Amino acid sequence: MAEGYRVSCLSTAERLGNDELHALMAGVVRRDRRESQQLFAAVTPLLIAFYEGQVQAGRIKRGATAGLVQEAFKALYLGQPGYDPTLPFRAWVLDIARSTLLGNAGSEAVFDALAGVAVRNCQQAMQVT
Repeated sequence: MAEGYRVSCLSTAERLGNDELHALMAGVVRRDRRESQQLFAAVTPLLIAFYEGQVQAGRIKRGATAGLVQEAFKALYLGQPGYDPTLPFRAWVLDIARSTLLGNAGSEAVFDALAGVAVRNCQQAMQVT
């Protein structure tokens, strides 16, 4: 049973490719509402999966996921000028997700997986990385 689940999670049949994601991002830059909504629908599962992984690893609380997804989308839209269409789109989105996670200042500890240390706030995270 787990095998079928794993295969369905990895299925690329319904997943947009890099070229399609780049085209949607170009629409977002042009402020096309329909393409913005399509990009939101395409990227939401990736962001949720990233933050759910952080929950499972004990780095954040489950209740923080929705807020972090919203913050990541805000950063994605604000980061349009720095978007480089020559780079893999999903890698760019995951970099935004990681930066959003580290920039989420609060009293709870955030774990920087790349640095391998627990930090108390985003200032400490930025000093470590």
